[in-house]
Parts: sequence; C-alpha cells; structure tokens
Amino acid sequence: MRTRSLTLAIAPVLTTVVVSASVLSTAPAFAEDTPPGPDRTELLSEFSDWWNAAEYDDSDDESILSTAFKGDVTDAGADVLAHNDEYVQAINNAGAADPDQALRALEDADMIWTETLGDSLGPVLSEYFLEGVEEGKLPQTSAAIETGEDNASTGDAKTDFNFPRPFLQTEDKDDKEKDGVGDRSRNGENDLKGLEPQLDIDRIPDQGTRPDDGEPHTAEYDGMAGVGEEGLDDLNQAFPSGHTTFAYGISLQLAELLPELAPEIITRGSEAGNNRIVLGVHYPLDVIGGRISGHVNTATQLADGDYIDSTLTPAREELVGYLEDRCEADGHGDTLADCIEDTDANDAGGYTNDFTDEVSTEPVTDRDSALTAYESRMTYGFDQTSEGGQDARVPENAEKLLVTAFPDLTDEQRREVLAATEIDSGYPLDASSDGWARINLPAALSAKVTVNGAGDVVDVEPGQDAPSVVTEDGAGQVPGSLTGSL
Repeated sequence: MRTRSLTLAIAPVLTTVVVSASVLSTAPAFAEDTPPGPDRTELLSEFSDWWNAAEYDDSDDESILSTAFKGDVTDAGADVLAHNDEYVQAINNAGAADPDQALRALEDADMIWTETLGDSLGPVLSEYFLEGVEEGKLPQTSAAIETGEDNASTGDAKTDFNFPRPFLQTEDKDDKEKDGVGDRSRNGENDLKGLEPQLDIDRIPDQGTRPDDGEPHTAEYDGMAGVGEEGLDDLNQAFPSGHTTFAYGISLQLAELLPELAPEIITRGSEAGNNRIVLGVHYPLDVIGGRISGHVNTATQLADGDYIDSTLTPAREELVGYLEDRCEADGHGDTLADCIEDTDANDAGGYTNDFTDEVSTEPVTDRDSALTAYESRMTYGFDQTSEGGQDARVPENAEKLLVTAFPDLTDEQRREVLAATEIDSGYPLDASSDGWARINLPAALSAKVTVNGAGDVVDVEPGQDAPSVVTEDGAGQVPGSLTGSL
C-alpha cells in the first residue's frame, strides 16, 4: 500500500441470525441493466493482451455450443494465465479440504446478501443487524443494500471475453447425455499455449439448505458448463466474476452506511469473491475484474442524482439509530462509537475468518489482519504486467465512496485520500482500469487525515480504529465521531 505526505489546498476542517425468505430477493442478471458509467469491457480490456476471445453467438443452441468458451491464449498471456491456473487450483484445493470454508463458499454462491454480510459486523452487532432486517425495522437500510444487488452488472464483459471456466471437464464432451463443450481447450480447438486443458479442480458437493427456497446450497458446476437441467440456457463464461461484482456491490453499500466498520465489511466482501475461487468456478483474474466492476457500479450509483441525500443519508441515520438503541439496551454504550469500542467490533470482536490459502496466508482475527488479507487479494500474487511506480490515478466518482467516512472533506480532498492509500500501478488489469484496480478502500476508510492550519492535507495514515480528520495540533474531528453533514 502506498502511503505518503500530501500538500493541497482545502477548506478548514470542522471541529467536531437466520433471515426469513420474506426479506430475500432474487439474484440479479449480470448482462442486463448495466448502470451508467464507464464501459465495463473497456475497463477490463487488458485481459485481451492475454486471451484472444472468439466471438460468442448465443442466437441458438447450435451456435452456443460451437462458440462458447472459444479463443486462444496469447504469447504474452502464457505466463500470466499460468499463474491464474496455479492459484485457482491451490485455493480451490485448500478450500475443498476445509468443510467450514467450503460451506461458506456455497452460502455465498446463493447471492443472498443477509448470508454474505451476516457476520461482517462481528457477533454482537451482526446479531442486532440481522434481527433488525428480519423484524422489518431497517427498511431504508435494506433498500440501500439491495441497490448493490440491483446494480451487480458486468455489462457485456462476460460474453465479450468468452473465457472458459476452470472446472470444465473433457468427459462432458464425451458423455452422450450431457453433450457438453468439454474441457478448456474445447477439446483441442483452443490454443492454450501449453496450459492444461483440464485443471485439478475439486468440485464441492451441494449441501446445507438455502434460506429462501429450502434447496441445497450449490456451486452450479453443470449449469455454468451448459450441461445442467436447463441445458445451454445456464451456460456462463468466467471473466469477470458476476458473483464477486455482487459481493462488492452489497458490501460497499453497507460500508457506506457504517464506515466505522468499513474495513471489516469490505474484507468480508473480498472473502465472498475469494470463495468463487474456493469453489473452483472462477480464477483470480475473474475476481479482480469483479472487484473493479463492483467498485465502478457503486461509485456510479453514489454519483447519480440525489442518491446520497435521498437514500444513503436516511438509511445511515436509520441503521445507526437502531444499533445505538440496541447497544444501549444491552449495556454496550449509548453511541455507536462506544458500542464498537465495548464490543471490539473494529478489532478482535469483529469479522473474523480462520481460512488461509496461497494468497491470504494468515487468518483474519482483527482489523490489521483484515487489511492485510484484503490487500493480498487485490493482486493475488501476480507480477506486475505494466509499469509500476506511476503517479497516483484516482478514477472519476471514486471520491463518492468516502462521502460518509469523511463528510467534512470536499470531493477533491477525498480523492487525495484515495491517492495516498492506493496500491502501486502495474498489476493485472490496472493498465485498462483507469485507476480502479489500485483503489484500496479498506485502507482509505480507516485513515486518519491530518491537515495544517492553512487547510492543507499533510498526512494520510491508514489502519486506524476509525476514519477521522484532525489538524496538525491535534484538534479537529474526534476519531470515531463522524458528525459532519453529508
């Protein structure tokens, strides 16, 4: 993570459970109703340096079967996609061997936001949160998070890139009943530049029970390969990950409502993305692409008209007020800041995850380890594929993602916070992402921003207990009290 001192002119800072099916909504369609904003395929177009996609034709079953998952690995892509293959196998094999994580991955595959976000606030606040949703006491909060569901689109990127899933099997082509596409090489038709046609993917069996329809949690391997009950209608390409786009959409909305716990919430979203690799249905690059898409979708929504004033602000007021009432009743303090401190929700009493893998090598046990896990999943161990050390680049509307954490800063000041906390340039997909691949929100949303007497930002320090803005002499907004107006 890049941290540096900044000098810019700014205005002076102000001194200051189990959920019933009734609250569950259907999963979004990834290729429809894309929110306005940058073209998703263009933002991810560096992928074309590594994979030369053939045109996909879904006009009829014969066309789908003959064009799905078609393309060739480029010379430049051989090493990059070899790393992609190595890490999907390592993470999948580790996850399949861990019954608890395998079940979490299947639950996240349901695309039910209360399942994915249900433990993101730690045991105490998560219980309050889920009970409030279940009892209908948080309608504005639920509506805001469901906006993240509704906007979970990857545009046309999946079909544009037409990339084969990692779990495809040669035997599906040979099985007369399935009549599938076969392995990743399309049985020799794709030039994989020496990569294996079939990877060592452990398919995690269906298990447990979905809370909405009583069916088992499932990874839907056959469906996405086009050999399930719905046949080719369910066939779905790999890059980018729509489930990851969804996971970031819902987690970023909740992080806007509770920036005090944003690092934990967004790291939980990153776990949901990583769980797509645990299931062996997506590669690391798919998940990176989904993270970029989820950030773009959320920032675009926040910049749209009066969304912040009409939806986000009242939802935050509703959620904070509800949590404060519950906290006070149980003796955890009468403010959210006091309750977070008493329950340790921004540290060891918050979101945790014991699972480790090739990328996230230590369990998430507190805020510091959550920040570390998140940053490791930003690059998934890839080498840089374009120039490192470039000047900071903050994409349009990204500053809106800091609006509740730093209500007294201007948009330009928030952009400086993002610039100070972004990762280095040059990692996969950065070259085309307009800076979105570098945005490290958990770092930015846990920063102490220091300004001098003239209103110049002189330091940005991520990894604090809460986002705050202070003056050089120590005066200013008290850490943990986000009291400015939005």
